[in-house]
Amino acid sequence: MAGECKVFFARNLQELFYQKKTISGLSIVGACTHISHLPEKSISSTLIPELTNIEKHERFIEFGPGVTLGRVLGIGEHHIPQVIYNALKTISNPFVRNCATIGGNICAGPQRLTLFSPLLALDAKLELKSPFETHYISLQNFTEIEKDFVLTKIRVPLSHWDIELYSRLGPAGQITEDSGGFTFLMSFEKGVITNIRIAFAGSITFRCTALENRLLGLRLPINTKEIDIYLNEAESQFIYAEEGRTPNKLLRSQFKNLMRTSLEQLT
Repeated sequence: MAGECKVFFARNLQELFYQKKTISGLSIVGACTHISHLPEKSISSTLIPELTNIEKHERFIEFGPGVTLGRVLGIGEHHIPQVIYNALKTISNPFVRNCATIGGNICAGPQRLTLFSPLLALDAKLELKSPFETHYISLQNFTEIEKDFVLTKIRVPLSHWDIELYSRLGPAGQITEDSGGFTFLMSFEKGVITNIRIAFAGSITFRCTALENRLLGLRLPINTKEIDIYLNEAESQFIYAEEGRTPNKLLRSQFKNLMRTSLEQLT
């Protein structure tokens, strides 16, 4: 029958790898809350126990990609980074959050979804497995899951931040070309900036690494007269990330306003 979709299931990673190898054109899916149509042939990872684990360590917390957003939120704001908690609260409603998974939120594309910005700022790492090897990749270098590999863990550092800001852009409850996420993190010691992260994710995705390096080591409060210089540098990064795409002046303006609000907290 034309247009018929076939959905397969795997109970462990071995079955998943076997079916991917033997069935051509097989796409891995989770709860499918972000897609309107199933691929022609797909395999669900929702029955694989090791992909739904949460393990908390002293310096990081690891989530299986099949962990639901509602379950992550349920851990509580004192046990996960504040920006992750704040970002999760902006996602749809409890019903959707109890179905949608953290892996699906990260892997959806080409437009990045809500959690990508805070995870990018936190320098999260992804564990990818094939039948023969395992390797880790920084989210900053991630584009898509490589052929023959499966996302098996998301590792999120548990660092201390004195300032943790997350803002969601665009209409509530839906993803459009004007949607995006902005994250600003900063820590300081004895009045000196010791760590700073600035990330944006949506139709374009980037870290403001040049500006981060420029602000690192500055003594607080920063000079208010230099804020416009910092803003111009951040805007240049936004424009560079947009290269080859249709410019979104609304998002750029909102990004610049959020940057100003964040930097003014350091004056």
